[in-house]
Amino acid sequence: MFEQLVIFTPQGQVIYQFNCAGKKFAEAQINSFLNRLLISPVTNNDSINGKYSLLNVGPDSSKHNSRSFCTMFYVAKQPDLYFVITYAEQSLQLNQEAEDALNLTLALWESLDIPYNISENIKSQQDILHDLDDVIVKFDKYLRTKYEESVRYSVSNSDPSESLSLNTSTKSNQQGRNKNKKQPQKLTGGGRKWGRSGIMEDTSAYDSTDLDFSSADKKNSSELSAQQVQQQQEMANLDKDALGNRTANGEFLIKEIDDLLSTQKDIHSNSDNHSSNKYTDKALGFLQRKFLGNKTIDNDDLASVLDKLRQKLVTKNVAPEVADYLTEQVSRDLVGSKTANWTSVENTARESLSRTLTKILTPGVSVDLLHDIQKKLGQKDKEGKKQPYVFSIVGVNGVGKSTNLSKLAFWLLQNNLKVLIVACDTFRSGAVEQLRVHVENLAQLTDESHVRGSKNRRGKSGNDYVELFEAGYGGSDLVTKIAKQAIKYAHDQDFDIVLMDTAGRRHNDPTLMSPLKAFAEQAKPDKIIMVGEALVGTDSVQQAKNFNAAFGKVRNLDFFIISKCDTVGEMLGTMVNMVYATGIPILFVGVGQTYTDLRTLSVTWAVHTLMS
Repeated sequence: MFEQLVIFTPQGQVIYQFNCAGKKFAEAQINSFLNRLLISPVTNNDSINGKYSLLNVGPDSSKHNSRSFCTMFYVAKQPDLYFVITYAEQSLQLNQEAEDALNLTLALWESLDIPYNISENIKSQQDILHDLDDVIVKFDKYLRTKYEESVRYSVSNSDPSESLSLNTSTKSNQQGRNKNKKQPQKLTGGGRKWGRSGIMEDTSAYDSTDLDFSSADKKNSSELSAQQVQQQQEMANLDKDALGNRTANGEFLIKEIDDLLSTQKDIHSNSDNHSSNKYTDKALGFLQRKFLGNKTIDNDDLASVLDKLRQKLVTKNVAPEVADYLTEQVSRDLVGSKTANWTSVENTARESLSRTLTKILTPGVSVDLLHDIQKKLGQKDKEGKKQPYVFSIVGVNGVGKSTNLSKLAFWLLQNNLKVLIVACDTFRSGAVEQLRVHVENLAQLTDESHVRGSKNRRGKSGNDYVELFEAGYGGSDLVTKIAKQAIKYAHDQDFDIVLMDTAGRRHNDPTLMSPLKAFAEQAKPDKIIMVGEALVGTDSVQQAKNFNAAFGKVRNLDFFIISKCDTVGEMLGTMVNMVYATGIPILFVGVGQTYTDLRTLSVTWAVHTLMS
């Protein structure tokens, strides 16, 4: 199946475009074709039956997610028109399909008997082609009808159980949507938001009766034991390779996020593009799509384009103030400059916005934690012992601090580092117990012979590789005391890493935020990492600012971990918001609930997702 058909003039005026999959018209693809055609003219060897020309176009190294593709085209005379078909790659089948499509296109075009008044004057030719509204509408109707008939015929000859008819698939999708409307289902999702008072409010639509266990009998100890056994088996089967890869020198590096989260994005993208491609706009509205070149850009050219880009950013959870800044940077970058050949003002603005987003998200400092850790561990004190590398994890309530701390611990354990996990959350009920469960899981993953609930040789929860340091619950004074004791204990017991979990706190409550300064001054962590939630949206700007300022003038946050990125699809604006507000880089992103669901940030992936 071919990807798209385009008819345009040598001056770049698009007369007609059709995408058989219902996707958005890819101007960039045609730009690449034209650039390739200018660089390497087609010879007689690159032809089909001596009539149509073939041209392979390689990926554009300057653009993300660019790929190679093949084109088959025909150049008509009087008037000069390019008929171009693009498809994935050269093969006998795809070449034949493209040839058939071009045969059909040319036959229908010639059957319209367009009364051209041939003129050598380019301006006259453009004027003639401009008055083709009714003709193009008729041509589009005929072409779509014939194409659907050919698809039905090919499917009926291959597999009668399948149907690729555009109309049939559209109707079935519509029926499926209507069916879902008629049969309400219990909602399985929800969310949270921060209220004006700073208190987190539940906006989910769960059926609360499912959460009422007051009338249920308590589970007996044997049932709990069976559940623990099942959990042990699940932990034992954890795919450690999913987290990352080991280098030649033995370092275990976390994988970079790639197309892991693209499935949901592609589904929505295809749906939106299919609906937007219908001919419900004004007649020949697509004629406004013109490949412009060498045009000097002014504010009027950018006004509508930047407004559209701003709205797109806001729908992706980018805060309005950040979206304003980004579009202002694009305006400064482009006003007075000229568009490239065969490139529209909109495409030029999108490329500028992509560069601006890339500049914001690209770390300005090293994020090579292993190098920093090894450098400090290589330094010995007077007693010949190493000083442990100390992390402090902070963030608002419910963002996943303990979970991401455990993911971080799992990665460090894969690098043969001894980890001491410290329960510095002395406020939340069950916080210590939650960490104890994580330590038991991590201990079992590092040593299959570990018995859950048993104590190590020092009488602590865990084993020789990972251990929990706890001292119960209490006030803010106890937090600092626990932190200092834990660091001394880690030094004496030859631990490499100290991971300190802290209590969640509302970013707009000075009473809760004020102890962070004293904590940082006395515990003196090497790195302070804030866990931000991808779901929080535009309030992430204020969260990042307040936490970054909470440690005083001489100390700031070092990194962000953005959790729950697997729940937001394309709405990755939280990443941009937090980095814009503070200049602090993103270290990792969380993409799930297991210890291997941690990835390093791919700036290219994030920018592409935001711009899609």
